[in-house]
Amino acid sequence: MFSRLLGIMNALGTVWIFLLMFLINADILGRELFSTPVRGTTELLALSIVGIVFLQLGHTLMVGRMTRSDMVIDTLLTRRPRLGHWLQGVYCLLGAVFALIIFWGSIAPFQEAIEIGEYVGAAGDFTAPTWPIRLLILIGSAAMGIQYLLMAGRDFRTAMAERS
Repeated sequence: MFSRLLGIMNALGTVWIFLLMFLINADILGRELFSTPVRGTTELLALSIVGIVFLQLGHTLMVGRMTRSDMVIDTLLTRRPRLGHWLQGVYCLLGAVFALIIFWGSIAPFQEAIEIGEYVGAAGDFTAPTWPIRLLILIGSAAMGIQYLLMAGRDFRTAMAERS
């Protein structure tokens, strides 16, 4: 069930990327053909990058595509699987703590963005509220934290089942 949610979030991020490609091309064509850029393109791109990353973090982690150095852990998992799984479980717990720190640190900016009506752009030209992206940061960091906890549980169970 949770993996399905992560898959949906990942798919939304991918669709968002394609929409941005169309926006960028429309902006370029508008500039070149009509000397009129699409207003807000730069602002939307800046917000979108953050939104897309946080939408896709949990799925990236789930499928094993999060950047990390595997040299030590792979050797341990092969030669001393029990120790390797314990170490990987600790790594995942630390990842969950990191995700919690991001989540906790993002609550106040999200609330403030709503309270003050924070936006990017220039009033009278183009504005976009920042709270939806701040909400995606909360959702994405929570999803990443949950995924790390699921992985830690799996590794600790495997470590306990392994024979020395």
